[in-house]
Amino acid sequence: MKNKFFTDKFVLTPEFEGVGSMEDTMNFSTLLDCHKKWRNLLVIGKTIERDGRKYHILGMTLSDEAKLYIIEPYDKREPINRKGIRNHRRILKEHEGRNCCYLHCSDFHLGNDRLQTLGGMGGPLEYSTEDYEAIQLFLDMMSAGWTVPEWLQDIDWADLQLVTLRIANMEKLPNYSPDMPITITHSPDSTQHILEKTVTLNVGKSRSFSFTDDYGDNVQCHINHVALIDMWKNTEEELRDPKLTERFPPQQLEEARKHRYDALEQCCPKGMCYVGIEYECSKNYDLVFHSKQYLASRPESHQGSCHFLMMHLKPEQETGMHCLPLKGCVIQTPVSPGTSKIPAELFLYHERISAWTETVS
Repeated sequence: MKNKFFTDKFVLTPEFEGVGSMEDTMNFSTLLDCHKKWRNLLVIGKTIERDGRKYHILGMTLSDEAKLYIIEPYDKREPINRKGIRNHRRILKEHEGRNCCYLHCSDFHLGNDRLQTLGGMGGPLEYSTEDYEAIQLFLDMMSAGWTVPEWLQDIDWADLQLVTLRIANMEKLPNYSPDMPITITHSPDSTQHILEKTVTLNVGKSRSFSFTDDYGDNVQCHINHVALIDMWKNTEEELRDPKLTERFPPQQLEEARKHRYDALEQCCPKGMCYVGIEYECSKNYDLVFHSKQYLASRPESHQGSCHFLMMHLKPEQETGMHCLPLKGCVIQTPVSPGTSKIPAELFLYHERISAWTETVS
């Protein structure tokens, strides 16, 4: 089972992160931190209707960089099994389908002006009564001529989210008039589908099974190989790569090593392994497996900072023994090196969506 293992960059986050609460200390430094003074501001105020839902392109601001704002519906879901244990299964299902429609757009055309995005962020407006920057944005847009559309006026903020997109290389905001068409290019993306199909994985062995997807089609899956991955050994080999010393200064390399090993200590203790899976699928789906143990367990609490290490497995061969695209995934639940059988689930699959263009008149 020859594969290439890819590690996402480290994400270092504090244990508690989020908006302030009403119990936080309030003083003028709080206002100084959130006060924004725009160099320029552009109202667009155009509503998009698609798939029975409404989205609203609010406008743009320019300060240190240009940003574009879109108000979207937010699917606030009731917690599943409120009185039950809040385990990983419940958390994953609570967050299923919560995404931003316009967060991953690659560019916007306002008339002849192309706005190339550099990424962005999205979050629910439910807590924006404590987010003074968001309130200031809406008030300044209204002062600049934005009229809140009638359909939007009485929607509870708990049912809305604000997407903020960073725009590249823009020294001044574009000229815009309401009669200009807006063309939006949506980047390739994926849609998540919860499945929860029980699958027993046997190390060193193959097996085939099928499931019915959301379209009612029968999908054939072939697990070609299951192997245990010694994360510590792989990490040590990766960090010994001489190319790293050519690309990074010693101090940065040492800091990366520390973060990597801190993440391993928290995620996969030394002597334990992850589970790598090579598979083929009759439809172009990306499969996500979780162990039964992980789904039934509760999230662990960490003191101080939390380190996350995400692994991707890419088989060296492009095509598998069933003449289908060969893919790989990793179950990031530590198991002992003597493990031979893993009770698991094909918990969900991702359906890939090609890039597409939308025109708003």
